[in-house]
Amino acid sequence: MESIAPGHHLYVGPDGTWRSCDENERFTRLTGRADLLERMREQAYLGGNAPDLEPLVTALRERGVLTDPSPGGGEPLRVCVRGEGPVAAETVRLLAGTGTALAVDDPATADAVVECAGWLPDGHWLRLDDDGAVRHRCHVEGRRLVVGPMTVPGRTASYRDLRGRRLAAAALPDELAGLWTYLDEGVAGTVPLPPVPWPNPGAVAVAAGLLVNDLLTWWAGDLPATSGLQLVVDPASGRVERHPVLPLPVR
Repeated sequence: MESIAPGHHLYVGPDGTWRSCDENERFTRLTGRADLLERMREQAYLGGNAPDLEPLVTALRERGVLTDPSPGGGEPLRVCVRGEGPVAAETVRLLAGTGTALAVDDPATADAVVECAGWLPDGHWLRLDDDGAVRHRCHVEGRRLVVGPMTVPGRTASYRDLRGRRLAAAALPDELAGLWTYLDEGVAGTVPLPPVPWPNPGAVAVAAGLLVNDLLTWWAGDLPATSGLQLVVDPASGRVERHPVLPLPVR
């Protein structure tokens, strides 16, 4: 039994002609008996399998207006969220509300791991690259939240790739590396660090939502929604910047 494709609509236009509109607001005029189209809409929205509508179902399926409903009852996504702070807490809360994901404590039993940090733990994240896990990440830079890139080993950029790309693009790479070393020492407790200026709850919710959206789109399909991107959530401007991150060439 097909149903209306997500984001699509079937309706009668101002001229009395039936139309479909897809998720990108592309319009298609539909010809046929009005009573059949009316029943087709009811079946597409509410369910049903009337034999006499099958030719119309076939035509609309070929145009992408109808689709097979997503199968239910699949294995839940198991996510280990590590770290403290509001982004970690909000990510766990959002995962609990999906009905299709579970937060687990042991990364060894997880399908994906989310690392939520305050200041960037550069050395720690670099070492984690070697464990082969699917991993997402978030940390604070200045007063902004930095999300990703989400690493699907062999498919998308790793933290090592991100690190190399940032150093290559930096105007003062030695200064950037020195900052990361200082932050590592602070995370280890050998030098003092200032308090993390966590953004407001709205910005935190945006960052956590981006993390969870990537996890769910990856689990439902093939790659995360923001594959190959690092996102920067800036509460002051309300912008989410997108920075491409390509894997480094293999040597």
